[in-house]
Amino acid sequence: MSSRGGKKKSTKTSRSTKAGVIFPVGRMLRYIKRGLPKYRIGVGAPVYLAAVLEYLTAEILELAGNAARDNKKGRVTPRHILLAIANDEELNQLLKGVTIAAGGVLPNIHPELLAKKRGAKGKLETPVSPAPEKKPKPVKKSVTKKLSGKKGGGKIKEQNKNKNICLV
Repeated sequence: MSSRGGKKKSTKTSRSTKAGVIFPVGRMLRYIKRGLPKYRIGVGAPVYLAAVLEYLTAEILELAGNAARDNKKGRVTPRHILLAIANDEELNQLLKGVTIAAGGVLPNIHPELLAKKRGAKGKLETPVSPAPEKKPKPVKKSVTKKLSGKKGGGKIKEQNKNKNICLV
């Protein structure tokens, strides 16, 4: 003890330990200061940010772990994270425009591509009206005419449906 009656110096405890979070509070403060350099940052702001990010991370990892277990995998992959976020309503809304690398796409088969199910009476469950039959358009035959008055291969006119083409 010192002569002044003070206590011995103990080891320093981090702000993360004091706050009871795992995410680094000091690093959060640095990121906030770098993003908003002209504002004063309160003491509680980085603690709050670290706690929110820790909560979101834990929530996503728990759901992704459940998705990995459902797929009989022991390791969480980006695919499992994507499925976990997509199946949770609130996380899906929060991360609506986010693309997860190597996550793939959500499994979705358009209902019209699925095989039709037959009922007990042999009728289709959903009535499907047949497509209206199209009448075939009459095809005009091309007419070839030789112009008289010129010897040895004059002009030949060919008439098509919509245009006249002159070949020499």
